[in-house]
Amino acid sequence: MLGLKANTSPQWANIVLNDLESFLTDHAYNEMKAAQSAMAVINHKPDDKDFVNTMAALAIEEMQHFEMVYEQIQKLGLKLGPENQNFYAMQLRKFFPKTKDPHQKFIQKLLLSSLMEARSCERFSVLIPVLKPIKPDLAAFYQNLFESEARHYRIFLEYARKFDEKEKVNAQWNDLLTYEAELVHNLGQKALVHG
Repeated sequence: MLGLKANTSPQWANIVLNDLESFLTDHAYNEMKAAQSAMAVINHKPDDKDFVNTMAALAIEEMQHFEMVYEQIQKLGLKLGPENQNFYAMQLRKFFPKTKDPHQKFIQKLLLSSLMEARSCERFSVLIPVLKPIKPDLAAFYQNLFESEARHYRIFLEYARKFDEKEKVNAQWNDLLTYEAELVHNLGQKALVHG
């Protein structure tokens, strides 16, 4: 469904279980950054009503997810810690050559957002079965988020294909997936959504 070229090791879920506070903190900030990203891309296509409405709704949904994650933190008697740098996102950005072309920057943002949503979705699918017997409420929470992340992944990718040549975008996407697969092989050692 997601087309990712590398799977997260099941061991990652055990790392998360041993440090839920760090994981939930990281997840909360990721939702906030996702909302900011959705709002930021609106500036590239302000005349496209469908795009603006979709991105505005997506940003609101991401902030609702932030609230929901924060609620889980409080329910579990944990604390929202400080934000960490997202090494995964920083490394992903290095895939694209630097450009001053606003349109290319826009397509890059859409593809990066799509991939980060897809990887979040995949990570949740690894975490859910491990959570179910121990924290069924948290497992159910992530099952619901899984569906949202999958939808967001599709939205960003579809818009990239709409706003640029589809074949060109598909080739870029395929190369980005290959690059990301190599990156993921060196991650999964920390209680982070992408790390």
